[in-house]
Amino acid sequence: MKKIEFAACLGLVLSASAYADPELHFRDLQAFNAALTAMDAGESPLSAMEIYAEQASPAFQAYAERYETSAASIADAYSERPHYYRSLPALESYIRLREPEILSALNRLEAMAPAGQVVPTYFMVADQRAGGTPVLSAGEAGPQINIAVAVDMIALTPDTDMTEFPNGTGGRANASDLAQVVVHENAHVLQLASQGGLENYLSIYSPDGGNMLAVAVREGCAEYVTYLASGWRLGDRHIYGEANELALWSEFEAVMDAPPFSAPGWFSGRHPDHTDWPAQIGYWMGFRICEHHHQSAANPDAAIHDLFTLHSPEELRPLAEAYGASLSGN
Repeated sequence: MKKIEFAACLGLVLSASAYADPELHFRDLQAFNAALTAMDAGESPLSAMEIYAEQASPAFQAYAERYETSAASIADAYSERPHYYRSLPALESYIRLREPEILSALNRLEAMAPAGQVVPTYFMVADQRAGGTPVLSAGEAGPQINIAVAVDMIALTPDTDMTEFPNGTGGRANASDLAQVVVHENAHVLQLASQGGLENYLSIYSPDGGNMLAVAVREGCAEYVTYLASGWRLGDRHIYGEANELALWSEFEAVMDAPPFSAPGWFSGRHPDHTDWPAQIGYWMGFRICEHHHQSAANPDAAIHDLFTLHSPEELRPLAEAYGASLSGN
């Protein structure tokens, strides 16, 4: 799933009072369902999606601005996969069934973090450009960070009509992964707070501030603390990773100092020489580096603090080197 660092897109400094309690919101899914009903009554897909976009939440509006999502792009995505899109509103019932366990996991995640609070999540329908991400939205008490989850990227089930996906899943996740995505994206919000908030936040997604290792640890630590808080992983890429750990580390060690996203196959796209790699295997690589740091630490609480706060390549290299040494038996 495509990701863009949200802090680089925000221009405001938020105080703790701007945050709200963790809540799950479904107004956009309900509005999309109304758009489907309008199409059944004769409305064109474009017209129905224009109404949907106009009625959408501030979280949707922020997501749409970042990813250049429009009523037209959603209508085009619907027209390409109408059966898939018509299944999406039913996810509200599924998510509501899992709401208690999601909120419990969020509470455990927040208790682990050195600073910050978890934030509300809005489930919406977009155009399959990105899945979950934090966004800055307008709120009653001022600017508010919310989590936007575009369910069209996280909705595959055994009943999905795969004839609408002739080229494969393309990085789309299963509906059962929605709960994990909510917690993972909140981990990024807590990383932001633990690293000093927006006013002190240093981007690791540009060559000036980061590298491939920094991206792996940012995403991998979010995956790892999500796992500690919930027991959930995204998909099953860890199965491949565990079976090929030494080979993957050897490949990653060779590129970890390279500029962010400069080596294909780790965080997006496919590696030309390793087409068997699961999507975003770099997340798993970062997970293992963070897991080793935590599990081998003399002070596990201090190690958890590190997982939320460390971000510069200089800080992260010792973690990677210690992990690599553990694989060689040194």
